[in-house]
Amino acid sequence: MATWQEENLSAILEYPFDFDRYIAEQLREIDDLDERIFAKKVLMEGLGRVIRQTEQKYQALEKRVYQEISIPDNAYGIVSTVVKRADYDPTNDTLFPVVPMDLDSEKAREALSTEEALYVGTVFLKADRVTCRGFENKGRLQAFLLVEGEEKEICTHIKKADRYREVMAELYRMFQDNHILWETVNTGYMDKLYDIYVYKEDIPAETVSLENLRIDYGKYREAVQIDMLLLWNIERITFDSMNFMVPCIDGIYYEHEFTIEDENREDGYLIKINEDISEIRHERGKIIIKSGKETFENWTAIRIVQKNTVRSLDYNAPLLSNRKQDTFIRRYSSEAKVSLLTRAELFRRIMELDITDYIEVTDYEIIENGEEYPAQESMNWFVRDELFPMEGRKVLLLTFQEKEPGNYLNDSMVWFVISKLQTEINEYRCVGRTKRISKLP
Repeated sequence: MATWQEENLSAILEYPFDFDRYIAEQLREIDDLDERIFAKKVLMEGLGRVIRQTEQKYQALEKRVYQEISIPDNAYGIVSTVVKRADYDPTNDTLFPVVPMDLDSEKAREALSTEEALYVGTVFLKADRVTCRGFENKGRLQAFLLVEGEEKEICTHIKKADRYREVMAELYRMFQDNHILWETVNTGYMDKLYDIYVYKEDIPAETVSLENLRIDYGKYREAVQIDMLLLWNIERITFDSMNFMVPCIDGIYYEHEFTIEDENREDGYLIKINEDISEIRHERGKIIIKSGKETFENWTAIRIVQKNTVRSLDYNAPLLSNRKQDTFIRRYSSEAKVSLLTRAELFRRIMELDITDYIEVTDYEIIENGEEYPAQESMNWFVRDELFPMEGRKVLLLTFQEKEPGNYLNDSMVWFVISKLQTEINEYRCVGRTKRISKLP
């Protein structure tokens, strides 16, 4: 494994040079053995020690500079994955259900069913975005239900699982209320989950589930995975005033302190605002909550876990993340007051995202008239307060190459990059396309 130095620091020299080898080669030029031994002792123990000490001092200085430049938003990286519900590990302290209700099929059915339609279950479509849109647009699927020993033909209805989108919109509002910079979340899994419904008038409600319902998925059969659970690294916390310091009075308000334990300092915390909270202020090691109430119960917070994500047994799906690579260039550029968007800077911003296993950016083009590239929904669909409209902007067309052609997550990665860049670039409308490597016959 590469060391911190090898990954982040340069050597003292700007070109490779092996002092030990150079000295050994020069010693060969000395014919007299005694002189060679003396010279070796002087050079290797004297000059060599000076060189090594100088390199160590230089590397220590470089590391100190590196660490003094703080990395922004490193406590709020969000990771997600999907697992079979039967494989969910409640002891895993790094991954939690996005919607806890999904753990209880009866609660989910009660909450998601309507007067006309009965919620049957949720399926995950392991396919690219084009295929997912086709599945969603299909609208309904033929199915067969075993009733009293006989199969009854019925029709099931497909609907995007909007509850996950509602959770994401709520998360965005929490970032805003806590005055924390929002970073685009990779929703590649979230947008591949669909709810299945049947009309209550067609069948007796107590007999229906994905297990005893045989659905004809047609050409989507190989892509459909049933009973899947969406997980992420966000833990919900409830707390009350008895758990923390006694609030101190400030006029007619009270300041309650939410203390962050030392072992969790690297994690990000957000307080969910309610009608009793007037202000949230983040300080080092704690969050100050201003309220008119002296005591309270069951307020809500979330913890965004930043330690290495643990893969429990059969957690096989890839982890999708909005974390960025921690490099010196990124740290330094974050401190710069002025940033010029050069080709190198643009490509650096893209490739520091967690996408390198799937795609890489190869080219870009500025298009004056972008009518042939219609606007598409962003992963930040809930952000409605854009200052400048998209209409009339030039198009920044980015070309990506697939690392593994045909991977069902490739176009989601492009979508993630474009959504992320659009929050940073206001003068262009960002568009992405993929270019596959043609295989030789």
